[in-house]
Amino acid sequence: MKGYLTVFLALSLSFMTGFILLLTGSAVKKAGKVRLECAVDTGMNAVLSEFHRELLERYGLIYIDASYLGNEPSIANVENRLKYYVEENTSELLGHENAPWGALAIEETPVLSFETAAADMGASMRNQAVCYAEDCGLSGSEREVLGQMDEIRALDGANPMEYWIGIMEQLAGMELPVIQNEEGEWEEVPLSNPADWVFGLVGSDILYLAKVDAQYISPAKIELRRYISHRQRENLGGDGREYRDDRELFLSYLFDKMGYFGKTREDSLLSCQLEYLAHGKDSDLENMRSTAERLLKWRFADNASRALADGDLRAQALAAAEELLAVILKAEFKQPVAESILYACAFLESIGDVRSIYEGGAVPLRKSGHHMSVSHVLNGSFYRSGGGGGLTYGQYLAGMILLLDEEGLNLRAMDIMEMDIRFGDGNENFRMDWCIERLQVQVKARGNGWDSYTLRRKYGYF
Repeated sequence: MKGYLTVFLALSLSFMTGFILLLTGSAVKKAGKVRLECAVDTGMNAVLSEFHRELLERYGLIYIDASYLGNEPSIANVENRLKYYVEENTSELLGHENAPWGALAIEETPVLSFETAAADMGASMRNQAVCYAEDCGLSGSEREVLGQMDEIRALDGANPMEYWIGIMEQLAGMELPVIQNEEGEWEEVPLSNPADWVFGLVGSDILYLAKVDAQYISPAKIELRRYISHRQRENLGGDGREYRDDRELFLSYLFDKMGYFGKTREDSLLSCQLEYLAHGKDSDLENMRSTAERLLKWRFADNASRALADGDLRAQALAAAEELLAVILKAEFKQPVAESILYACAFLESIGDVRSIYEGGAVPLRKSGHHMSVSHVLNGSFYRSGGGGGLTYGQYLAGMILLLDEEGLNLRAMDIMEMDIRFGDGNENFRMDWCIERLQVQVKARGNGWDSYTLRRKYGYF
């Protein structure tokens, strides 16, 4: 009987021992998985904690810089950082006192997919910028132009200069009258059109005509091919999520974070950053010149339409034309000369408008009145025509920026961000299309014996 009990107990003990060992092994395996999950979650958070501080401080955007301040940007840099953090919380703990049971070795940490600031041609960056502007309550006077964009598009599409040039070419092609001089010889009578001197200003440096003080303009000239709008772009794919693209908030964000003429920012490669957004030239001087030329174009389009519709001003122009000897001798000169004088009046008024705007004044997009007079054309005088209400320089600039398509504006905004960040030490390889907002990883680890683990995680800031 005792022999039977001994055998029964031995078998029972063997069975119980195997069962306990099975439970223990299963517990160790499950514990290894839990340890790996905790380590991966900690590692992902640690990777996201290494956001680019200068980008956050300067532009309120939070991204991982895959160049890590000096290296060539690559996803391998991110994978190595993740592997380091996961290993610190797994295999590196095994030699410590009170270390957990079971080996856990990290084999690989590949990044399966990631999304950068350049996703969908900068939609990711714009989304963060809009959220920032909303959270900070940004709202400036630049938004007032949004309700006038139809008028701005109409002025931008108008081309009264073409008609003026046509009139001047018509006059140049007309045969001048002749008169017999004191010696009995026939000679041409010069037209002596008073609009000629004003027409001679067309094509002159508008910054000079507008008396713009250029001493605060940066002399820097950039290499456009180094920036995202001109170089070969990478990592443009998104994960199909919806991005916010609110034009009002994004415009306020740009005016809050970037400088322009009269309101520059320190530690920037370009002083006229918003002018760069509007025109994309390679220097402040060229962007300023393009802005001024566009201002003149808009003002000339409005003033020309007003001059041509003003009966009193037309009567002054006709009276001035009638006093010319060539017109007296040849009546067909009268109408085109009067028209050319009207355009000259509008051009002088436009120069005065631009001067007023650059001096800090405001000029309406569409005027209800004007300072035009034929006497300014006859006397050869400039004048400052602004005053009262209207749009300021910044608001006109906002209108130019809003004429850009969304993708073009996003890319130029990221150009400025790259310029500013690279302006600091250790950021020469900074690229917005390598600034990571979200990433999905797969971590593979090996435990005791045949145990292996595979985890996928997707983390991001938004």
